[in-house]
Amino acid sequence: MFHVSPFRGRRGNFPAWFGFSWPEPIFQSWQAFNVDIKDAGDTYEITAELPGVPKENISLDLNDGYLTIAVKQEAYQEEDGQHYLRRERRQMASQRSFYVGNVDPSEVKAQYRHGVLEITLPKPSPDQPNRRQIPIQ
Repeated sequence: MFHVSPFRGRRGNFPAWFGFSWPEPIFQSWQAFNVDIKDAGDTYEITAELPGVPKENISLDLNDGYLTIAVKQEAYQEEDGQHYLRRERRQMASQRSFYVGNVDPSEVKAQYRHGVLEITLPKPSPDQPNRRQIPIQ
């Protein structure tokens, strides 16, 4: 009833013809974030754009050769008094996973500045086989 756009509430009245659906307003359905992956010789450099996201809301996980960047953001719009016509809350969560192979987790470095997450991953050495001698006890 109280929408910023007069057409927002009426979007659901139209059928999805030929698979077309009416676009969601920006930031209402924040799905993913931009990521660049650069081959820098002996390392890979991953850059993720996360403007407005506090560092505490970002997590990095390296598991079974996959690097996962996960973001969770909550925003509340509070208004003074009890007689508000509109009060909004939104929660956004997104994650991206990339196969990076057999990377030593102790060599991965990450830095977050000015809304940009920079991750440096060493490439696995091609002359080192992915093999380890296991002692028998």
